[in-house]
Amino acid sequence: MAADEEAAAAGRRNIALTAASETSKHILTLTTAVVTITISLAKDIVAGATPSDLVWLQLSWLAHAISVLAGVGTLLALAGTMSEGDAATSIYSTNIRLPAALQMTFFALGLAFVVVFGVVAI
Repeated sequence: MAADEEAAAAGRRNIALTAASETSKHILTLTTAVVTITISLAKDIVAGATPSDLVWLQLSWLAHAISVLAGVGTLLALAGTMSEGDAATSIYSTNIRLPAALQMTFFALGLAFVVVFGVVAI
């Protein structure tokens, strides 16, 4: 019975690690899409913006860049955790939680800065 419980726990752990990995990948995709769209449309959206308005867009790009770096760090930490065979490690380990929290925080900040730019510049 103990072997069955260990196998079930390992299965749940792998599912959790995979879900965390997929979430991080989705945020990376959304972040790069926001940056790509705002850079592609920069000529059109900054035409009437003042230099002080542009600071919000620049802050957004910076926040998104940090989010991308933290997302890569999250994926690397997840890969390292998945490769360990240790049943004691989980997605709640600090090496995963810290970059994941940074990724989500800076993604949210980046979106907020884009919205603020849109409000003040238009």
